[in-house]
Amino acid sequence: MRERQQKGYAGKRNKMKILYITAEGFDTPNPNNQMAEVLIRSFLDNGHKVHLIQSHKKGINPDVPFSLLDREGFTVDTVVRKVVDKTRFVKRYINDFKYAFSAMRYWKKVKDADVIYLQSNPTILYPMLLLRIFKHKVPIVYSIYDVFPGHAYDIGVIKSKLIFNTLKILQKPCYKMARAIIVLSTDMKDKVVKQGAKREKVYVVPAWYDVETAKEIAIEDNKFIKKYNIPTDKFYIQFAGTIGYVFNYHTVIELAKRLKNEPNIMIQIVGEGNVKDRFIKEAQEAHLDNISFYPLQPVDIVPDVYSACNLCVIPLMKGVIGNGVPSKVPILMACKRVVVSSVESDSDYARMFAQNRMGIAVDITDYDSLAEAVVRLYHSPEELKLMANNAYNY
Repeated sequence: MRERQQKGYAGKRNKMKILYITAEGFDTPNPNNQMAEVLIRSFLDNGHKVHLIQSHKKGINPDVPFSLLDREGFTVDTVVRKVVDKTRFVKRYINDFKYAFSAMRYWKKVKDADVIYLQSNPTILYPMLLLRIFKHKVPIVYSIYDVFPGHAYDIGVIKSKLIFNTLKILQKPCYKMARAIIVLSTDMKDKVVKQGAKREKVYVVPAWYDVETAKEIAIEDNKFIKKYNIPTDKFYIQFAGTIGYVFNYHTVIELAKRLKNEPNIMIQIVGEGNVKDRFIKEAQEAHLDNISFYPLQPVDIVPDVYSACNLCVIPLMKGVIGNGVPSKVPILMACKRVVVSSVESDSDYARMFAQNRMGIAVDITDYDSLAEAVVRLYHSPEELKLMANNAYNY
């Protein structure tokens, strides 16, 4: 019913030409790429045209996902740029600054855009200013996946309070120039309003996912389990994603220590990132043989990866919630997996799980409560199943 109504509504309106500008690219694994792909595909399915301006860094994946190849109404320009370590903040900032002007060479040629969808990045001020100068009549929808600079400051990438305050001031004109601002949670909305955005311009759009591919995969059909010959007689806790600076690997180390007397409980870590080598080293030094590490997996078997565990753990650094939200959560829930999070317990994100009885959130550094939650669910399969169904229905 809703699908018919949306298509009917789209048919009554003039079709839009959307200029979609991002500093990221599909070639480089990113937790938000799946949302970008689904969003662009949905625009096209509803009869709109999309011109994408993106970057190319690592070339791990194709620049254009298979689902967008040769789609009517879809065009793309890709800017090749350097890879800069996220910890090298100054170099990364300069690199992003240069990208704003490189991308401008392409979007200036797009003369018939009805709306600009601008994806957030640390140097968003510069593309925003350039767009206001050269395309001042075209409304900008400013989409924020990570609130800057709060995100970078809270996890320690920006260490100077002076730099943090300066960058925070530079964000205010962006909030003013945008016609509308999209964030992924109420925690994020409160954050950007506090930083100067008008509340009536900020819209909460929860993280979305592909309903056709995000689903539970049965053990007998699971490609990830077969690929690594994973025994199916254990209880698996899993983190799959970017093992970077927002990921608190110390939490997993402490959890593994507390689970050493539970031989049937194993921890799976799937993915790559800047702190993975350090994480492996510390796990080995602590003789934690209840943690298994796996490399980053192809996008097409992500549901298999998530379905290979009994529950998922999301251990975040302080300050991530509010400045962002784990975009993998709705996919995990669609795969009927319970999420146990280590986050700020006073956040709306944490309360959401408790209020709907679909997961557990414990405070950061409360390692004992985290371990107790895992052990309780291990010994309570009916409760785990109830939470998994609640998560799926939610």
